[in-house]
Amino acid sequence: MFQQRAAMYLIGFLMTLPSISMAATPCSRPFIVAASPLSIFMEVDDADRVTGVVPDFLAEITKATGCQFIYEVMPRIRALRMFESGKIDLIAASRTATRDAIADYINVISEQPSLIVLKERPNGGEPLDDLMQGKLTVNVVRGFDTGPEYRELLAKLRQKNQLEDVLDTDVIARKMLEKRCDATIVGTATFAKSIEKFNLASKLQAIPMESLPLTYSGFYFSKTSIKEKDRLLLMAEFNSSLKAGKLKDIFMKRVKNMSEFYHSISFEKP
Repeated sequence: MFQQRAAMYLIGFLMTLPSISMAATPCSRPFIVAASPLSIFMEVDDADRVTGVVPDFLAEITKATGCQFIYEVMPRIRALRMFESGKIDLIAASRTATRDAIADYINVISEQPSLIVLKERPNGGEPLDDLMQGKLTVNVVRGFDTGPEYRELLAKLRQKNQLEDVLDTDVIARKMLEKRCDATIVGTATFAKSIEKFNLASKLQAIPMESLPLTYSGFYFSKTSIKEKDRLLLMAEFNSSLKAGKLKDIFMKRVKNMSEFYHSISFEKP
């Protein structure tokens, strides 16, 4: 009798718990997602709460599959290194050959990198000429890598002692506001949240850098840390949700009445 009552109490208790699905999750475990500031796509507050387009999209994946995602907050460069060493399961990042070798990739957006420069600066000439002549103090986010052309350009700027790597785009925006940095090289959408945060839109000029190829960004799924069965299941649901336009819908709701710097993004079908 006692065992029957105990069983009934347990069933009653379990029925009161929040549940994403009555069926067991098809994934073998929760997946670790690298979390570092990525403009509107991923925002991290002072309490390490993670919000943005990517977390909203992953919440939709959880609703559809029951699979869970756990965010680990860290600087961007550490996130990339931990992913490449197989200690992170999932990361939102630009596409590179190095990452293609160790992970499966699903494309989401393309964007033309830009030189984003202060309109008012001492002895300011043509921005692209000033850049190549070493007249601009340029800051970029440590760990950002959009391919060999980008790395080659940074190497040239570093030789001129005009380049500094910093933690994130907020640091660059703050330094621009304080006139301690003239320019950055990045997709405008990636920088837009920081532009808005520091009220810099009227102070900046964005020049598309056609010498740099389009950057492609999306989701990488680690081949090292995620079992093949889990990886294939996740990728199938991601592809289905992206084709249905769910991420684009989330993005458009978040950018409504926000910075015009988001116009450079083009959404790609998987």
